[in-house]
Amino acid sequence: MTGDGKGRLTRPTIQAIAARAGVSRSTVSLILTDRKDVVSRFKPETVARVRGVAAQMGYHANLMALSLRKAHPSFFGLILRGAGGPDAISWHHQAFEGQFLAGAVEASRKLQLYPVLATQGSPDREGALERVRGVLDGGVFGAVFRTPVPVLDEPIHRQIEQGLPVVIVFPERTLTCRSNAIDVDNVAAGRLAGWLLHEAGRHRWVVIREELLWEAVQLREEGILAVAAEVGARAEVLAVPPGVGGEKGTMEWLAPRLRNVKPDGVYAASSVMGVGALLACQAAGLRVPQDTCLVGCDASLWRAPACPGITSVDVSWYTAGELAVHAMSELREKGESTFPNIILPPKIRKGDSCPGGDEEPGRVTTHD
Repeated sequence: MTGDGKGRLTRPTIQAIAARAGVSRSTVSLILTDRKDVVSRFKPETVARVRGVAAQMGYHANLMALSLRKAHPSFFGLILRGAGGPDAISWHHQAFEGQFLAGAVEASRKLQLYPVLATQGSPDREGALERVRGVLDGGVFGAVFRTPVPVLDEPIHRQIEQGLPVVIVFPERTLTCRSNAIDVDNVAAGRLAGWLLHEAGRHRWVVIREELLWEAVQLREEGILAVAAEVGARAEVLAVPPGVGGEKGTMEWLAPRLRNVKPDGVYAASSVMGVGALLACQAAGLRVPQDTCLVGCDASLWRAPACPGITSVDVSWYTAGELAVHAMSELREKGESTFPNIILPPKIRKGDSCPGGDEEPGRVTTHD
């Protein structure tokens, strides 16, 4: 950086670098692109002189401008689910969305790519969607979507058809997402939860989920109910109605029902249900894990005083973020726009709410 005579720092211009290096402005512009095929046209001493002057003057290339000049642009859209209400600062949003973002950013660093962030969730829904469209239309070479909202389905498929490398992580509608998706094997996740309860010696299970059933939870439910039938356990499904209000509302709705049923095993098929189920067990006078073993999903990172850690069956969101960026980059390198869905095996995240188990996903099939 140079001074402007008033104590303020100014960014050196290409013209200023050219004047000091004794070359043309276009020579400086081409050399500072750092493209080997372009730089090789100039004498090594000219390249060294221009770079040396630029470094002395504190010049830093505009990343967006360099990206647009390259044969392969470096910017991609990273579209997070986000949230439009208080849930934006909830433990789940901070823990798992944060892990996903960290994995994606680390993969981007290694691949020398630059994510352009946008979120889908907002009180101003149209405004949020407009931001997403702005990213896609703004010169990015590809995009990673974390659980896109339904209204984006058509634009995403159109982008894929037009050759844009797109990766969808944890799609909301798993059965209709035929390609370009990374997801957990939800049936296997439910089965693994069932075997955890069975191996803990539990025979009266309650499966807790939202009444408004989404596909991933439906598949998890199918998995655990299949295991219940195989091992002769009694399983009852409790569907929490919409509008009960997060973990606290779930706890208040569930506690009297758990007190009545007195299950010795509980599976909560989503993060909020897992925390609500644990609090409900405590409110119902059921000690976890002594009286009731609890297995959750995406709940292992939740912590609260005087509460056991929740044994959870899920996948690493960090790994999913890394994998998504790599998959998108590979599509670009191959000149392709589609890839077969990647289904990740679930793993056990050890906690205190259900004893036993290891972290090997193969356990899910050992009893088939």
